[in-house]
Amino acid sequence: MRIAFSTLGCKINQYETDLMRQELQSRGNTIVPFDADADVYIINTCSVTAKSDYQCRQVIRSASRRGKGAARIVVTGCYAETRPEEIRKIPGVDLVIGNRDKASLPARVMDADIVTTQSAAGAPAKPLRSRTRGFLKIQDGCDNRCSYCIVPFARGGSRSVIPEDIHKEFEGLVKTGCPEIVLTGIHVGTYGTDLKDGTDLTGLLTSLLAKRGNSRIRLSSIEPGEITSEMIGLLGKGLCRHLHIPLQSGDDAILTAMKRNYTAGFYLDLLGNIARSAPDVALGSDVMAGFPGEGDREFQNTLRLVEESPLTHLHVFSYSPRPGTVAAEMKTQVPEPLKKRRSEALRELGRRKNLEFRKRCSGSVLEAVVEDKIDAETGLLTGLTDNYLRVHIEGAKKENIGKVITVTLAEVNENTTTAIAC
Repeated sequence: MRIAFSTLGCKINQYETDLMRQELQSRGNTIVPFDADADVYIINTCSVTAKSDYQCRQVIRSASRRGKGAARIVVTGCYAETRPEEIRKIPGVDLVIGNRDKASLPARVMDADIVTTQSAAGAPAKPLRSRTRGFLKIQDGCDNRCSYCIVPFARGGSRSVIPEDIHKEFEGLVKTGCPEIVLTGIHVGTYGTDLKDGTDLTGLLTSLLAKRGNSRIRLSSIEPGEITSEMIGLLGKGLCRHLHIPLQSGDDAILTAMKRNYTAGFYLDLLGNIARSAPDVALGSDVMAGFPGEGDREFQNTLRLVEESPLTHLHVFSYSPRPGTVAAEMKTQVPEPLKKRRSEALRELGRRKNLEFRKRCSGSVLEAVVEDKIDAETGLLTGLTDNYLRVHIEGAKKENIGKVITVTLAEVNENTTTAIAC
């Protein structure tokens, strides 16, 4: 069969799509682009916001039109977990499989007998990697109940992959010469809390770093209260100088309403400590605009915290009511036009702080993984430094793709950062 995939949302979804793609390919199927004619279209969905749901419906309908009734349309992922009946009403959809049964999807597509499971991650037949980096899922699910978040309903409780499986996959990626390995999960900071051997995230990182060879490790998003001093000490020592630490709001009253377990002061102190301990560290964050009850004073507190912090990257999004969450029932909803204005103000601040960070790094000698992407405007290969600077590299050659090279940051402007291969 000719099978096409479309993946929306987070790195975990991308990882799980790769697992499904690999298994279906091993069964003799041909994987084709999503815009090509296919016998089966598989859409791995996201449901983090109402906009995500809308985008998923658009992709499902486009696959249905392309298939013209002859192709099977299979929908999985978070939207399929939380709103299956809504998806089944879309014309052309043949099969809806939630996250809890996602591991069974390849067998069901092939009409084989199945055993459903809710494991944290399946062990791939071979390490999953692109030409430039590998993704290693160490955990799934979340035990937190932030008042705005649908993810625990879509992904279930926190579940850790056993260390033996992680080490096996990690060693496989190192053996293939993978220059960067990204540890992913829904709530990675809780890694090990459900295991009986006492392993935690810091211990896992330490043990993996001892086996990394020439590979470097990048950590995906981690909650503020789950960053240890030992973890901070690993930054720049095989662990990329880059942490993504969600903030959501810089106002304590809003953080309480969100059911976040830290204060604005704690967050600011944490980032200051990290920045002092790891020079030129990249610090990213998620920030939400327009949570119910957010007035001008609360929003200004968020702007002020971001301004005063050493944050270098912002992912800004407007609050989106998710049915079934506590926040969706709150009476003090913020009007959409105001959400948009506040979001744009935060994005503008984020762009300015990112430019300041890149200028501060100008002249630095860094190591960058050369990517298989050519910038259309400059014609240069791009790369990613350990401190999350995407650079256009003068002097990089095709044989450098998938390798780490030394570069000097030469020119910084609003949109691009140019480096010279040493």
